[in-house]
Amino acid sequence: MKRFSEAIQSKILLFDGSMGALLSRMGHVTPCPDELAVTRPDVIRSVHQGYLDAGADVLLSDTFGATEMTLAHKKRAGMGETITATAVRLAREVAGSRALVAVDMGPTSAFLYPTGEAMPADFYKTFFDQARCAKENGADFAMIETQTDIGEARLACLAARAAGLEAAVSFTFGRNTGRTLTGSPAECCAAALEAAGAAALGLNCSPSPEDMIGLLRAMRRVSALPVVVQPNAGMPETAPDGSTFYPYSPEKMRECARALLEAGASAIGGCCGTTFDHIRALKPLTGGPVPAPAWDGQARLCSRRDCATVTEALEAVADLSDPEDAYDLEGDETAVRLDLRGLAPDEAAVRTLDASAATRLPLILRADDADALRAALLACPGRPAADAPADLRPIIDEFGAFPVA
Repeated sequence: MKRFSEAIQSKILLFDGSMGALLSRMGHVTPCPDELAVTRPDVIRSVHQGYLDAGADVLLSDTFGATEMTLAHKKRAGMGETITATAVRLAREVAGSRALVAVDMGPTSAFLYPTGEAMPADFYKTFFDQARCAKENGADFAMIETQTDIGEARLACLAARAAGLEAAVSFTFGRNTGRTLTGSPAECCAAALEAAGAAALGLNCSPSPEDMIGLLRAMRRVSALPVVVQPNAGMPETAPDGSTFYPYSPEKMRECARALLEAGASAIGGCCGTTFDHIRALKPLTGGPVPAPAWDGQARLCSRRDCATVTEALEAVADLSDPEDAYDLEGDETAVRLDLRGLAPDEAAVRTLDASAATRLPLILRADDADALRAALLACPGRPAADAPADLRPIIDEFGAFPVA
């Protein structure tokens, strides 16, 4: 069987559809759908079989909320390895050699410092542990999806790669804002995750399929990576009896998927509200040649909120050591060079995160110590540049930063 990165370059792939929403529709309402892989393996197996029979080339394991950080919120701490191992094995058993298996890795519901209290190492560990367990139990790659924060998504990607899995990273955007929950446009998400070593980018969940076309084109403009698009079956609506339903029929979803493929998607599938019939309706659109890249050829730096070509970003650099000074910039600056020299690794990470919160501008991290540079590059949301001695170049390359020294 081909590696995921090879498969998605060889033909239009079909991903499966909803797991959590479908389970609810089937009557399995639970605050922890991932636990059903352990308590009701027959149900999860039947979902995978339904999608495989519908023609899916990729099955996602029932592990969207199975990191330890997420399970702790659901009073199920300590079950991450059991759930992940069981769920991935179930998907692998059903898929056999007919489909690829992705460990589904969703957001943790925690926020990265300084917005929240979680530190980069917390996210990295929880995603690494899940990815390592998934690989040991037969996952082909990681599908890091429904991401709302570029920093968390980047850490998940780095952790999955360190555990030996290729990663596709998919974001969800506000319908009216075109940005993630923490303010990142599609361009920043694409530039940052390509630099972090993702094998593919993605869009999933909300907004509606039609709204995804512009986001898809924005990603393709700044990255040569293939893009997976998994929309909801429209935006959820409320019926007169108070129940929630998704308005798009399988036929309507097929029309939307055709438009997404014309806009450059390399793989399609479904998210909330989609069923076996929706995936079956998409099957005839897949299997053909993948689109040519639409990347404009420009290397970019990005913060959480803004993206610029390297040339643009280096036009007017402000040198700072105190992140608070970023609030006093005059507005003509195009990047911030942050001095991390003399700092311990933890201090370098905190200073980097503070600066990322204080300015929209891309960062250039200036360091002369390997451990401090590594900690800062791990922490930095976006794609920074690095100003460091030549012997630290392997660390810069490891994290996909742009060398400027």
